[in-house]
Amino acid sequence: MKSNRFDLVFSYWIFLWYVLYMLHLVKYNPKWGLTIGLIENTFALALMFFYKNSFINIFLFCFINVFIKILPLWSLRKTKYEINFIYSLIILFCIYLLWLKINKFDIVQNSNEWFEYIKKDNDPGPFTYYAKQFLKL
Repeated sequence: MKSNRFDLVFSYWIFLWYVLYMLHLVKYNPKWGLTIGLIENTFALALMFFYKNSFINIFLFCFINVFIKILPLWSLRKTKYEINFIYSLIILFCIYLLWLKINKFDIVQNSNEWFEYIKKDNDPGPFTYYAKQFLKL
């Protein structure tokens, strides 16, 4: 994983899906994907604390996830879960895997590199990377 490549992070695909859903450009609700992403990010946050990541990395990770996971989930709180939404998530994930393959990456490589970024207190994702560049941290 390259820390500055948004297209290699599935969470950002789901966030884009949410934006398209809110603009009524797609009819399938991303609530399942956002929920799974939030659960995964909770584990990531626990790892960040376990490996004693810097305050700025933890803060930016949490701040960013409020906007790309928690607020979107909050806005979808009254929508129902439907089986079609799970199917659409699976299809999106398959497209993501194909995208990784086209770009000569694989999910295991991405996961391992992301885990190493957290272990070494590096930027855990593109938004964190660009926020730190913007803020000159």
